[in-house]
Amino acid sequence: MSAENAGGRPANGKVGVDSSGASGSGSVMLVVFAAGNSFMAYDARSVGEVIRLPRITRSYGAAPYVMGVVNLRGRIITVIDLEVKLGLPRTEPHDPRLLVIEEAGGEAIGVQVPALRDVIEADASEIQPMRADLRGADPDLFVGVLRRDDMLVAILDPKRSLSIA
Repeated sequence: MSAENAGGRPANGKVGVDSSGASGSGSVMLVVFAAGNSFMAYDARSVGEVIRLPRITRSYGAAPYVMGVVNLRGRIITVIDLEVKLGLPRTEPHDPRLLVIEEAGGEAIGVQVPALRDVIEADASEIQPMRADLRGADPDLFVGVLRRDDMLVAILDPKRSLSIA
């Protein structure tokens, strides 16, 4: 099998950016959402689906950013609050959505986002490496940043940003 998994996603989960942060060639589709007064995105290839936020069953004793689990057509999916996990300011959700991020091996994790912004296409050459000197941000959680018109979009690494410790 190639460097892509069965779902056509890069094995490393990177968005047109290699592990050193250097941009690759071609274009990439990004699922952009609001979180913590910022815009963030995941590579659309890692997003299995986007749905309205279903009823969540709380998981007591879990990490503070774990909201609980949902039953999605027979699949039990852990749901995390990305704002809490990343230490971002809370955003009042006006149309909360659940991004179901597919991982290698058929596992999935749900990410609650306050509002979905858009799905945009970007050339990989537009994605710049994340600066290591950004206060409060762990650059290892991101694959890069995209500047589009008046919007700055931080592109998250699904594997690193969604790991549950």
